[in-house]
Amino acid sequence: MQEITKEHAKLNHLKKLAKVRGDDISKLILLIERLKENKKIKYYSMDLIIFDTLNHKGEIEISFWGDDSKTS
Repeated sequence: MQEITKEHAKLNHLKKLAKVRGDDISKLILLIERLKENKKIKYYSMDLIIFDTLNHKGEIEISFWGDDSKTS
């Protein structure tokens, strides 16, 4: 799986296959590792990273992309 930008995904007509959002980074990492097993997912983009330095809370949103072309 390769990191790309959201703009790159749109320019190359990639299809969004999954999206995860959360505040528990360890759970997100486990989910990303599981999604790596999906052969259709080729790319991911970090769409949103928010971190409140005062309260030490954050939110992360990641999209997973694949080719729109059909493969046999």
